[in-house]
Amino acid sequence: MHPVAIRFAQGPGETLGDRVSTHRGMAIKIFDVPGDKLSGHDADTQDFVFATGTTFPSGTAQGFLSDAKKIGAAVPLPEGFKSAVSSLARNVNKALHAVGTESPKADFFGHPFSHPLAEPYFSQCPIRYGDYVAKLGAFPASPEQAALEDWELDPKQDEDGFRHAAVRYFGEHAAVFELRVQLWANAETQPIEDTSVDWPEEDSRYLTVGTIRIPRQEAYSAARVRYFDDVMTFRPAHALAAHRPLGSVMRARLQVYQALSKLRHGENGIKAENTAKIDQIPA
Repeated sequence: MHPVAIRFAQGPGETLGDRVSTHRGMAIKIFDVPGDKLSGHDADTQDFVFATGTTFPSGTAQGFLSDAKKIGAAVPLPEGFKSAVSSLARNVNKALHAVGTESPKADFFGHPFSHPLAEPYFSQCPIRYGDYVAKLGAFPASPEQAALEDWELDPKQDEDGFRHAAVRYFGEHAAVFELRVQLWANAETQPIEDTSVDWPEEDSRYLTVGTIRIPRQEAYSAARVRYFDDVMTFRPAHALAAHRPLGSVMRARLQVYQALSKLRHGENGIKAENTAKIDQIPA
């Protein structure tokens, strides 16, 4: 068993009102995992950065940087503009789902107003999985989470509704996610460098390899918020060599996440910590 720290957040690297309903993220830091590390990583931890959607729709490093500029922190556009982009994409997403199809790009920019604890999250990009290559996913696995399937945020009523819903949930319930892996098995249908391609499950189905249990708790204490927001970092570069990130999007993320972390901590005037032990995180 390994202790974990988890942060649920919007995909873009900035603070936005919930009416900008883009893809959402689940960052996981696993503690007490010794082994050879990537260069520059000096703690016995492994970070996984997951997001809603099985694919990263732009597929390449160039697409990743382009999408980050359109709706992320890289572009100083008004939140109202980003909300309009999100609303248009969300309506396209609904229309496509109504006729039995989907668009990863529309979902990326206009994710449904669903409960953050009621849907699965995916690595989207491949990683080294020991002697293998795999994509990973975290799937909700408790009755209480299943009961949230029809929950939908009204951002006109609460601009911070996702956060309030998650905090309220953890005040009453624990959450459970099954950690699953999809092994690389077919070079033609499961490309490493193009993350826009969904690996077909008929070639390789998801296999459950572990369980993540998040206990009932006060999930948004002032001390913990400060530590997660101002001190702690989740980065794909915080990895064991056995689970190093693969593909051009991941190579770009290694650089972008480092730059964003440096910018954030420079603006806050607080030194970043590569958190090594779970007890460094305030209660």
